[in-house]
Amino acid sequence: MKAMSNDEFAKAVTQMAEPSAPFKPEATYIPEGDCLEFLTTADDYYAERVDSLLTVYYSRDTKEIIGSLIKGVRGHIAAHYPGFMIEVEAGPIKLSHLFQVQLWSEQRDPNSLTVRTYRRLIEVAEEVNATAELSPA
Repeated sequence: MKAMSNDEFAKAVTQMAEPSAPFKPEATYIPEGDCLEFLTTADDYYAERVDSLLTVYYSRDTKEIIGSLIKGVRGHIAAHYPGFMIEVEAGPIKLSHLFQVQLWSEQRDPNSLTVRTYRRLIEVAEEVNATAELSPA
């Protein structure tokens, strides 16, 4: 067996790290945490907490919203909006609807950063037509 040079090793490792398929926007429900993670790009990101249920992901390069983590998807929504859960049980749900429900959940200043962030997330989710399949409780 011949030893690899540093350049050969770097090339081999880089090839292993390349994605096998192009990135597609995706929303994934994680039942163990009752949360939904949404990403629109494969960019490196940083996270900022908006409220007790929402964390927003921002691209490190562009500073634009590229995703989010929503907590208490089934628990919070079922407790506060039982009628909406009927829609969730019917199949995939549009992510923009989940953001809208949370935006309506509290009295908020329409000009606040939180409201503007929720509105931008609604736009981002609509742009990529993001949906999520929420498994039964």
